Amino acid sequence: MMKDNSNNKGYSLVELIIVIAIIAIVSTMSILSVTVLFSAKVKADSQSFNSELGLLKENRFAVPVDTSGTKYEGKYNALKLYKSASDGRLYVQKCIYDPVTGNVTSAVADTRNGGNGLRLTSYTSVSFAEQNSGSVVNVDGSNSVIIVYDRDGTVHLNPTSSTYVGAGKFIFKKRNGDTVANVFLRGNGSHNVK
Repeated sequence: MMKDNSNNKGYSLVELIIVIAIIAIVSTMSILSVTVLFSAKVKADSQSFNSELGLLKENRFAVPVDTSGTKYEGKYNALKLYKSASDGRLYVQKCIYDPVTGNVTSAVADTRNGGNGLRLTSYTSVSFAEQNSGSVVNVDGSNSVIIVYDRDGTVHLNPTSSTYVGAGKFIFKKRNGDTVANVFLRGNGSHNVK
């Protein structure tokens, strides 16, 4: 005996509203989780950069050595924050700074990522706001930032070049421009993340 389905009118309006509400809640939660994930990656990048600053300050008395083992007497360890032209990513690279000439030798001191240095996530953009002048440098394809500590632990500023930084803050942002964290670098060499 066959059942007569002629009374089946489909889904009720209440059932459709419930399904739409569930879909809206799930999609909102997924968008929020992606936003939180991007913020967490940018925050992790700021903490990694802060750690690199700490290592640089600790090694201010050490004689710089390149990847082949050559020592550079009379020179300083340095950090370079730059955006690579090849992949568009930000890198923190160990460098060697010559205080006599003001030149920085980049690719000889860091073996990470093929000599490019510590790679930050693709979600991160960084600006540097100089404390005294208030000028802001966006670290992009045309601008890089170089940090050097003097032997006494103070931040070195080369007045002949706009790429060397003194005291100020590094502003870590997501790609959409929202600020996630700031790394403060003071003239006495201390630094922290907020």
